[in-house]
Amino acid sequence: MKKIQLFITMLIISIFTSAQTPIKLSVECVEKNAGKIIVSIFNSESTYKTREGYLYLILNSSNEIVSKDINLPKGNYVISIYQDSNGNGKLDTNLIGIPKEKFGFTNYDGKSAPGSFNRHKVEIDEMVDEIVVRLYKIQ
Repeated sequence: MKKIQLFITMLIISIFTSAQTPIKLSVECVEKNAGKIIVSIFNSESTYKTREGYLYLILNSSNEIVSKDINLPKGNYVISIYQDSNGNGKLDTNLIGIPKEKFGFTNYDGKSAPGSFNRHKVEIDEMVDEIVVRLYKIQ
């Protein structure tokens, strides 16, 4: 009986781990040693709109490019990142909502206001092995 339970447990674990896709997340244009990098990963339009992330990460700003290996199920995601330079745990903005701290999104070039889930989504599948997000600071 214990062998059957062990087999079932191992089968369940292998199903869940095989459904994950390993991805290298790289954050570029980090201001070195100037506050934590806050990463929010959204897996649907509704979680993106409500800011209820699927996964949150906090990374050290030890280099100008910071990388982290993550595992995500296949699907569409938006990755939103900011550098919390003053350590208050939130993205600081001016009176009209423009960020004062460095920020970035997937599929964002820093030339306009961030957009919808569909604009910024990336598809994660076995063909994707790295996602690069560049941080921008609006002056």
